[in-house]
Amino acid sequence: MADAFNVPLVGGDTNSWAGRLVISVTVFGEATARGPVLRSGARPGDWVMVTGPLGGSIKGHHLTFTPRVREALRLHEVAELHAMADVSDGLAADLNHILEESRCGAVLDADAIPIAPAAAELSRETGRTPLDHALGDGEDFELVFTVPPADGERLVREQPVPGVRLTKIGECVEAGLWLDQGGTRRPLEPTGWVHRL
Repeated sequence: MADAFNVPLVGGDTNSWAGRLVISVTVFGEATARGPVLRSGARPGDWVMVTGPLGGSIKGHHLTFTPRVREALRLHEVAELHAMADVSDGLAADLNHILEESRCGAVLDADAIPIAPAAAELSRETGRTPLDHALGDGEDFELVFTVPPADGERLVREQPVPGVRLTKIGECVEAGLWLDQGGTRRPLEPTGWVHRL
């Protein structure tokens, strides 16, 4: 994967100890001429969008994904990205990271969230709904991002990123994380992987 993106893999931390496995990673990069896209730029009124279907990654996608590097760069060329993150911890959790950094909220449209076939397959084993898996499984490695409505409309209409289907899944609001399902709005817990120290 490093070769595919022309990223050198250099050195590592080769210490040993009697505790649990520890992996130490350092990443260096360069921002594009437009600057970095942070988690802290989402604004009320922004569209919340994703680059692909979510959920059920444990069925194999978590081991075979290609990072959305090219897609992120293309989006940065053609739209005013206010905030962005990859969906590694779960859609609800990673969107909540954006909302916390941006000091705003969001309402997600349950019917608009693209659900991976693996989420439906997994739901038959777990008893949880495919939507629950799409919201909280994680390791999808799709992008969740926010843009002004005019850019969102254009992205949905033109689909300018080869190989992905850009989908509006909600809008940013003043506060809270909400799920609108069948006309009923309820608070949405930021479920997903929790990093414990």
